[in-house]
Amino acid sequence: MKGEPFRPDPSLPEGQFDVLVIGSGMGGLTAALLLLREGFKVCVVEQHYRPGGCLHRFFRRRIPFDTGFHYLGGLDEGGTLNQYLKFLGVRDRLSIHHLDKDGFDVLRFPGYEFRIPAGWGPFVQRLEEEFPSEKAAIAKFADACLEVCRESFAYSFTRPKEDEVGRYGAVTLGGFLRSLEASDRLKAVLCGQSFLYGVPPERTPLELHAHVVDSMLQGPAGIDGGGEALAQVMVKAIKEHGGVVRTRTPVTHLEMADGKVVAAHVPKGEPIRARMFISNAHPHHTLDLLPQGAFKPAYVNRVRDMKNGIACIAGYFLSTAPDAPKRNHNIYINPSFDIDHTYRANAFGAGHTDEKAVFVTFPSDREKTWPFPRMVLSLGIMPWAEVAAFENSRTGERGDEYQALKERHGQSLQRAIEAYLPDHAGHLKVAEISTPLTNRDYTRTAQGAMYGLEHSVDRWGKYALGTRTKIPNLLLTGHSVLMPGVVGVTIGAFITCSYLLGFEEIFDRVARA
Repeated sequence: MKGEPFRPDPSLPEGQFDVLVIGSGMGGLTAALLLLREGFKVCVVEQHYRPGGCLHRFFRRRIPFDTGFHYLGGLDEGGTLNQYLKFLGVRDRLSIHHLDKDGFDVLRFPGYEFRIPAGWGPFVQRLEEEFPSEKAAIAKFADACLEVCRESFAYSFTRPKEDEVGRYGAVTLGGFLRSLEASDRLKAVLCGQSFLYGVPPERTPLELHAHVVDSMLQGPAGIDGGGEALAQVMVKAIKEHGGVVRTRTPVTHLEMADGKVVAAHVPKGEPIRARMFISNAHPHHTLDLLPQGAFKPAYVNRVRDMKNGIACIAGYFLSTAPDAPKRNHNIYINPSFDIDHTYRANAFGAGHTDEKAVFVTFPSDREKTWPFPRMVLSLGIMPWAEVAAFENSRTGERGDEYQALKERHGQSLQRAIEAYLPDHAGHLKVAEISTPLTNRDYTRTAQGAMYGLEHSVDRWGKYALGTRTKIPNLLLTGHSVLMPGVVGVTIGAFITCSYLLGFEEIFDRVARA
């Protein structure tokens, strides 16, 4: 930040804060806890009745179901996320379970299956065994990904040389793989986890893909208790450090004076006053909170024109399958070796084929103690246009036409799962089906986008939405800024706070945690 360093103000009156964080997703919770540990007085406000954003679970008949959290990477000793959580003082409070290190993600294509093992060494070895004539292409792919990760100080904690940075900044994943002259099957395997950020390869920054793949290879794991357990330990730590977390507290608008934000207005109680504001909300919603003229029209138009990422349908199924083996892995089901085509043709909605691309995971098969019925969770891409006709309706009041749409797509999702998992066929019972409207209503994410704004190459690097804004005491964090996913938003929150704490200093300290 320009001007005087931002420091805690010990003279703040009761009810006022150094920092107000809007939204309690992982980005907001991370920013809050980090600043509290640095001595700031912090309040987090959340519009939902449960903190955590996409981390939280919902319950049906007292059975918990994860919403946006399914697994993560980087939790092995020395892993990127492991370092951040150790620095925040919460890593030892989490009970984790490792996914199958010989195949934590299974990629299924027509007539072909590839199991991704943990670690770059085993991954490259398996690729070479499967594609012995393409060892050069495999080596170039691995070398490029590792180079990208090394040059990111906030990710690797290694200072790169200036002449080593940015070689792949404008390169797309699809374009890079074409330059390697890789076979269609190898390209499909190397792109097969793209659902983790939701961008077709031809629009995916190679740097984004490299970070996401590397983080998963570092130590694929789940958390006992799901994302809810991570949110709970974060909230508990925030409170232990004197922070405040207020749920059922939507911000209606931000008040400004002399070019700065001075207060957040909420439906009940006095406005919440603070010296600094960090928005973990979707950037479009953040703009909605500000008075007209707070930003120049060019900036407003630029942000408004940024495309939202993919939205999804989610199926939450209970299973009574007696003979289905336990699966300590996830499955990515692709009806084609052309992943770009999959995004265009295999979603749930009008104009798409009957073949569906789906992600399937099995939390009840892998948690150490699971006292609930066995379940199967699945996600598929669903364009916002499929539910846009109901965007002005409210949850529980959408009418028969919407319920019929939800039931129709839910049945299609169930058929897709049972076709690929015949051991569960005839044994699945729907607990809940959600659509992009559900995600929009519970997270206030524009158009129900899973990862906020699309992380495509045209808003990457120098074109990215910055964490700083022209309002000197308003910063941004969350899925739409920098990278998505638990690892991405955790790093993003540290980068957001580094403008207050000092960039190199804070990441050096994380590296030593």
